[in-house]
Amino acid sequence: MDFNKITAELDFVGSSVHNVEIKSDMIRISNSTKKSFGLDIKCSKPLVKDNEKFGKLLMQVEVSLFKEDEELEPDSFKIVIEGVFKASNETSDEKFMELLNVNGGAALFSIARSKIEMLSSMTYAEGKIVLPMINIIQYFAERNTPKNDE
Repeated sequence: MDFNKITAELDFVGSSVHNVEIKSDMIRISNSTKKSFGLDIKCSKPLVKDNEKFGKLLMQVEVSLFKEDEELEPDSFKIVIEGVFKASNETSDEKFMELLNVNGGAALFSIARSKIEMLSSMTYAEGKIVLPMINIIQYFAERNTPKNDE
């Protein structure tokens, strides 16, 4: 297979963690611990520098872990991470934004997942948070679909 034919026109430049918040009372978690998570992604308009387009993606991932006594505050993990991506200036703004959202979002979510897994494994005596893979295309489709109550 010629991988040059299937590579994205988007390159990863780097990422940084802006903020991490952990609120934890539990000593251990298990696979049966009820969890919920939320995701928010914001991206910048492309900036052209040295004949390349650059864009930033800001992602916030929040996880709640519910205790058996559901009246108690859940444990929570929140991470805000930023990624920088680039493409050729020949890439149209529309295509760049699509690549930034989909490919950049998938790459950044993977980084956020691993950081939450690592932080949670150091927080609890037993167990860790393993977030599921998500379909970034479906995430944006659902986020951009108006709700009936609006």
